[in-house]
Amino acid sequence: MIFRTEEKEFKCAVCGETSVHEVIAEQERPTGAPDLDMRPDEPVRSGIKYWVSKCPNCGYCNSSIAIPVKFTKEYLDSDNYNKSGDDLAGRFMKKSLACEKNKEFEEALKSCMYAAWACDDEGDGERAVECRRAAVRIYDTHGAAFKDNADIKLLVADLLRRSGAYDRVIRDYKDARYGSELIMTINAFQVSLAEQGDSACHKATEVPGVRAK
Repeated sequence: MIFRTEEKEFKCAVCGETSVHEVIAEQERPTGAPDLDMRPDEPVRSGIKYWVSKCPNCGYCNSSIAIPVKFTKEYLDSDNYNKSGDDLAGRFMKKSLACEKNKEFEEALKSCMYAAWACDDEGDGERAVECRRAAVRIYDTHGAAFKDNADIKLLVADLLRRSGAYDRVIRDYKDARYGSELIMTINAFQVSLAEQGDSACHKATEVPGVRAK
């Protein structure tokens, strides 16, 4: 068993309609180290398509369509909500918009990153960059929600570097200080990659002195 899925019925928090969705019921632990942006190794990595659900009636996207919202169906009909499309990356971007409306800013940011992962898997580097930049915009727009979150700040370093914003990584992170030696080490590695103009994906185990599984 790598992971097992099952079908469950959920009631949409927006339109009230019920629908059946395939969700992960059980899965094995990752076999290797995560990427620098904490994307897990297999088999968890391959389950990404089950991380977001879409209501077939109104188009609401979230980890579960049963999650309550602070907006009405009219928002789901807006051009802003629907501009991302309905493929996996598009559903994650719609989830991000829903989370941002719900003031769940960390999940909104991460959903943009998940959209980028989906684009990475499809070999669409240009769109992956757009999704990472959207994640950074959430970080910049709602800075107060992240000001004490060192993990998110470090994650943004990877989002910036992977989207080619090397100068900002160097400017914002070269002299950054954290309370964790591990985060300091990873931060220094991100800066060194930015100084080399490296936008590639790297594993956490590539960080000098860091062992991760």
